[in-house]
Amino acid sequence: MQMKLRSQALLSIGLAVGFTALFSIPANANNPNILFPASDQQSEQGQENMQISYYLKYKPDMQEKAESLVNKLGGTITDAMPERRILIVTLDKAAFEEIDSDRIDYRGIIDYVEPNPERQLFEKKNGLSL
Repeated sequence: MQMKLRSQALLSIGLAVGFTALFSIPANANNPNILFPASDQQSEQGQENMQISYYLKYKPDMQEKAESLVNKLGGTITDAMPERRILIVTLDKAAFEEIDSDRIDYRGIIDYVEPNPERQLFEKKNGLSL
């Protein structure tokens, strides 16, 4: 008889724990303290502030003006190719859009601005592939 009571007690405890766990799930869905992944709006704002690398090709004899324009827009010059009249700069998206939208104002200084493509190594494959 004690064995039967003990098994019934364990069964009732197990059921109580199961029901408690089952019914607490919807209660946590409305909990504001639970962290969820960032929304699309938040990720777009983060991308807007993110610095992106660009090639900025300037007109002949306009290197100093191009450099001052980059500094004025809050960008940084990471590298230069003077023989090709190109500055490699990092700008946020808003600064790039300002240059792109005000082409008339900057056409005496800048030929074009384009994203610096990301480069990465390919995986080395073992074996022959035809």
